[in-house]
Amino acid sequence: MKQRTIKLDEIIAFLGDRLVAKKGNCIDVCVDNVSDADHVIETTLDWVNKSKNEKQLIAESSVARVLLTDPAVEYTEALASKNKVLLQVENPRKEIAKIINRFFIDRPAPGIHPSATVSEEAIIGEGTFIAAGCVIGKVKIGRNCTINANVVIYDGCELGDNCLIQAGAVIGTDGLGCMRETDGTLVKFPHLGGVRIGHDVEIGANCQIAKGVLSDTIIGDGCKINGLCFIAHNCVLEENVWITGDTMLCGTVHVGRNATIFSNVIVRDQRKIGVGATIGMGAVVTKHVPDGETWLGNPARKLEK
Repeated sequence: MKQRTIKLDEIIAFLGDRLVAKKGNCIDVCVDNVSDADHVIETTLDWVNKSKNEKQLIAESSVARVLLTDPAVEYTEALASKNKVLLQVENPRKEIAKIINRFFIDRPAPGIHPSATVSEEAIIGEGTFIAAGCVIGKVKIGRNCTINANVVIYDGCELGDNCLIQAGAVIGTDGLGCMRETDGTLVKFPHLGGVRIGHDVEIGANCQIAKGVLSDTIIGDGCKINGLCFIAHNCVLEENVWITGDTMLCGTVHVGRNATIFSNVIVRDQRKIGVGATIGMGAVVTKHVPDGETWLGNPARKLEK
């Protein structure tokens, strides 16, 4: 249970035009925690998922005084008699996430931990935190970033503002593109590019993002990549790509904006994932995926609806 006293007026102001309606007496009301359903108390900011079949009953049964609901939940006598407050929004799940991010998340104070190794040529933006054990090369890191413990960022990488890099991630490592001599000896193609990461990007724990061969690997604004993912050289992720854990993109994969790639996916090199496409968990993608389609399986195929 995360506790911090917040005046309800502050939350209402934060919701702004996203607040469809407020029901009940909001004067001098505060909440001081968010919690799971089994630990709700009177001062919890509780919420009811829009998809629930019995959301009216759930709202009326909650012990919390303040609830975030969608407009279909009615302000009944059962709620009014208990002096409840309903804050009605179109998508309670999305709005509770925004509220938690705004009011209940502790962010580390800016600074560089004494055990971190940071190049004198690194450019570090205002408000950025670099945790213990990090190794930061000749890079540019934007404002208000959080670089958690034991992250390695090699020379030639660039991060935008408000990025979160979770523990153990490695950014800018060499990829491994090889050719063979006639006797089988391997010749590695050199990697001279870097990694460019946009604003508001999250890279999960123990991810590896390889630098480009002759150009840069690019992670666009708003991308979220979960832990244990591997992004190979010269991949391009457009804006707001969401990749869940343990997924591998081989070299020169291009992922369109707003695409979603679920866990344990492998995408073959030089393939394109279209704008708004979805790749189901465990898929092995060997062909280009058009915009807006959902592909599943091994080898992955379009889900016919």
